[in-house]
Amino acid sequence: MTPALLLAVPAELLAQGRDGLWVALLFIVAPLFALLAAAGSRATVPEAGRRSLPLVVMLLVVGVIVWANLSLAGDVATWMGWPRWRGIVPAAVAAMGLVLWPGASRHWPWLVPPGLIALVLPVAAIVYFSNSNPIATWSEVASQPAFRFPADSPWVGEGRRVGHRSGSLALLFEEEHRVTPVDPGPLRVEVHDHGRVQVQEWTLAPGQSVTLRPGDRLQLDGPRRIKFEADKRVPGAPVSGIAWADSSRSMRPRVLRFLGLGVTLLGGAVALVGFAGPTGTALTRVWPTVLVLLWVLASAECWAIYAARWAPELFLGGVAAASLLELPTFVLKSQPVGPQLVGFTLAGLFALFLAASVALRKQLAAAEGQVGESVTSDGGLWGGVFAVTALAALWPVEPWSLMLSALGLGASCLAPLVLLGPRTARPRATTWALGVGFVLFLGVTAAGRLWPPASPLAEALVAYPALVAAPVAAILLRVAARPARA
Repeated sequence: MTPALLLAVPAELLAQGRDGLWVALLFIVAPLFALLAAAGSRATVPEAGRRSLPLVVMLLVVGVIVWANLSLAGDVATWMGWPRWRGIVPAAVAAMGLVLWPGASRHWPWLVPPGLIALVLPVAAIVYFSNSNPIATWSEVASQPAFRFPADSPWVGEGRRVGHRSGSLALLFEEEHRVTPVDPGPLRVEVHDHGRVQVQEWTLAPGQSVTLRPGDRLQLDGPRRIKFEADKRVPGAPVSGIAWADSSRSMRPRVLRFLGLGVTLLGGAVALVGFAGPTGTALTRVWPTVLVLLWVLASAECWAIYAARWAPELFLGGVAAASLLELPTFVLKSQPVGPQLVGFTLAGLFALFLAASVALRKQLAAAEGQVGESVTSDGGLWGGVFAVTALAALWPVEPWSLMLSALGLGASCLAPLVLLGPRTARPRATTWALGVGFVLFLGVTAAGRLWPPASPLAEALVAYPALVAAPVAAILLRVAARPARA
């Protein structure tokens, strides 16, 4: 229930359409699979631990998850027009204070129900006030010939910032469109003229506009506040509603992506849940989990469907998880409750972040007891974790990519240990196998940053390094299971 993952589900559903359902499915399956795997966890043999590498990896996984959530808090602050630190610092200080509070381990579950209710309440209000049920809204979206800027869109009226990610951004225009930069600075456009490509640059005075033709690309080096023309196609949006609802991309890259997501999310969940030791799997515990996950998933799907129907401008520059929080104000423009519902959503996410932070520390403490090490019990270390991650979150990084990195690292190093168990005949083999998985994960990740992939297979491996690291670590553990020769 960590916010970076909760918001990633509707964001992927909105950005990927039908393909985003794979993330939604794994959102349900991964924790249940982890509970079943943890019930028969083999990582509790005493020899499993007497090496600190697994515990250090677990600490890294937890740290990156905290980083992802603080980065999301910074994105939310930026989206609201504030400096990033105004979202990061309060979240980090509150979470650190709660984590270090001695009574947090007993009281943190009380944060989860109100957090979930505050998160789902805006969805119920949107469905009620919009006078359209989710199925009817889905049909409306699927029948749209194009996603266009509404006349009352803030991107048409006062202008909004474009480009939530760091680095360059290119917006492709499919029809003639007049744009008006609000922020000062040069405006670069890649123009296609009879097969030739030219880059033209203008410096416009406040209020001046430039008309772009079909096929032109507007290049942005960073976030820029721009006004667009009403009733024009949203650059970056799907071609049509049916194209969004029924993806027509080739099957092979999709299969590789689905496989990478499956290994990353399933393996990451197993690492987080199972490395701390066996858990009970009574129906009284599993069924409430299933019901809560289905409830949250239904809300996420509604969030994506209503965003596609009432806020198509969220496609502009790529779907940002933080931007989805503003959905109530788009849908309920004539209702005064829109901003209040946004506040409810923020409060729910904040409560769930606090609960997730305490739960992660509790899980890490349980792992310490399993492996017989004590490297994370110092409160000063946890203060350092929040300080380092808060500092890192000041630099904009996509929270979903950080979550995938954290879960992928757990899948590469810890999930094989949970599923296969340590090698009692060769104790050092466990450390070597996990070390190889760790090095492979970091190596593939670094290679993808240094040398951009040129094929669908390479893109999948770079996006999901656990596809390489996890099988190799598992094979080494399996080979080490053979009895040592006399």
